[in-house]
Amino acid sequence: MKQIAKYVLPFAAALVVAGCGLSHVSKEGTTEHPVWPEIQKAGVNFSGSQHGTWPNWDNVRQIEAGMNKQQLYYLIGKPHFNEGFFNVREWDYVFNYRQNGEHKTCQFKVLFDNHMNAQSFFWKPAGCDNRFELSADLLFGFDEASLTEAGKEKLDSIIKSLKTQDTGRVNIAGYTDRLGSDFYNQALSQKRADAVKAYLIQQGFEADSVVAAGYGKADQVAACEAEQGEMLKACLQPNRRVVISASHE
Repeated sequence: MKQIAKYVLPFAAALVVAGCGLSHVSKEGTTEHPVWPEIQKAGVNFSGSQHGTWPNWDNVRQIEAGMNKQQLYYLIGKPHFNEGFFNVREWDYVFNYRQNGEHKTCQFKVLFDNHMNAQSFFWKPAGCDNRFELSADLLFGFDEASLTEAGKEKLDSIIKSLKTQDTGRVNIAGYTDRLGSDFYNQALSQKRADAVKAYLIQQGFEADSVVAAGYGKADQVAACEAEQGEMLKACLQPNRRVVISASHE
């Protein structure tokens, strides 16, 4: 028995270390500092020069918080890096795509909570999937729909990225947290989406190529059932957001 333990315990310890992943992942499946593996170390390398896969982007865009590993596996396949065996809470992918005829590569990271449900998603470089999620607290003052200077500066960087691409259509979706009435939040989210649309048009986008829609309290990403007062407001911050996505249609 002792002889078996001599070999089993070090192996188990190695699995625990491997299962920690690359980033420091909280029990809720979040991290403040995502750590990226080297693309050259991806386990998927078909030609010796191209790393990763050419994904079905329709499948990629179906990914959402709460999905389990099996659901992700069916959509985008197994992760491309060996990050451990058991209780792994971080999956990394390398995706290939073409932009204006040029072959490009981006990385996609999924973080899981303690129940092994996907909760956080990261792209490197940011926006390589033509989807940008922005905090409404950055873009607007509290309970307002006028863009702040910091918000305009952030939008300028996104606009610069979109203009370098063959962007045919831009969708802007506004969301609020769950505080307040449905009617009020729906109206506020629409006003904020319209404000972002107006800014894009001001910066040279065709009006008929930009669609803005407010969704109010829909698709809450943080429940925050235990918090109250200012702590509740802070906890609900991820729900107050504007999502910009672009297509080449």
